[in-house]
Amino acid sequence: MKISSISNIYNSFSQNKKINANNTASKPSFKGIYVEDIVDLGSVAESNTPPRFLKKDALLLNEIAQEYPNQDCFIRKGRAGLPRLEFREKPPEVQLFTETIAKQYKTSIDPNDKDYPVEPLILYADSRLNRFIGMTSFISLNPSLPYTVKVGFELHKKLLEKKFQIMEVLGKGDNVDLGEESLTKKAHEAIEDVETAVTRYLLEASYAALTDRASASQIYASNYPKVQSRLDAKRKLDLVTSIAKRPELDVEEMKKNKIDICELAMKNYPNMEENKKRIDELSEYMAQHGIIIG
Repeated sequence: MKISSISNIYNSFSQNKKINANNTASKPSFKGIYVEDIVDLGSVAESNTPPRFLKKDALLLNEIAQEYPNQDCFIRKGRAGLPRLEFREKPPEVQLFTETIAKQYKTSIDPNDKDYPVEPLILYADSRLNRFIGMTSFISLNPSLPYTVKVGFELHKKLLEKKFQIMEVLGKGDNVDLGEESLTKKAHEAIEDVETAVTRYLLEASYAALTDRASASQIYASNYPKVQSRLDAKRKLDLVTSIAKRPELDVEEMKKNKIDICELAMKNYPNMEENKKRIDELSEYMAQHGIIIG
């Protein structure tokens, strides 16, 4: 199964785009995944502003978001207008919103919240990797942006785990001075090797896609109808079935069938310096060739 796609950045910007400077607020999309309304999603966008995902990508992102109910992901405008990613632990407080003159509901999120800050991961504002692991694709069985978002959620879980470990050592009830860096920044630094490994993992998959194009049979036999059916069934269960009557899930059995992507990446790519060098090599090679997959 193909994991990601490579898109030629120049095709995405072959035409000048008009962006309304007053329409830059983030809009909620799916469950806990938000997309900034000036992000360029590439040639698969159904319209330029605001961005729209194709249905198959929306289905995958919807399914992914339901697996991480306590985390938020923000798909924001990065280098050349292409996506960058930010994550945060979802606060337990009820989300505030305001109604505008146009009768629209607008939520308010503080990225610098002391306890629940937004943290960039994998795709950064100045990174060119978004061309290779941050674009969507017409035909790839695992479009790269949804897959990268999923890996980002898993990496963010590692960050939160490290954050809680630091809190246990320092003492939850103590006022500890960490200097200019926040607790989240310290935790991020502690998982830098994991982030580098998963980034290489994603790029290696993207590079492999150069010689592993999806066949027509793979495209037409994809599992998107199954995803749609599964999400429809879950939605119906959530809406019309009392929580007391819902079937219980075997959590341990579910864990057996899941792969820890962070552990897999660290096992395959344990050398941090080698990973950084390889990331540079792959991104340079794919940027020079500018090959479109999908």
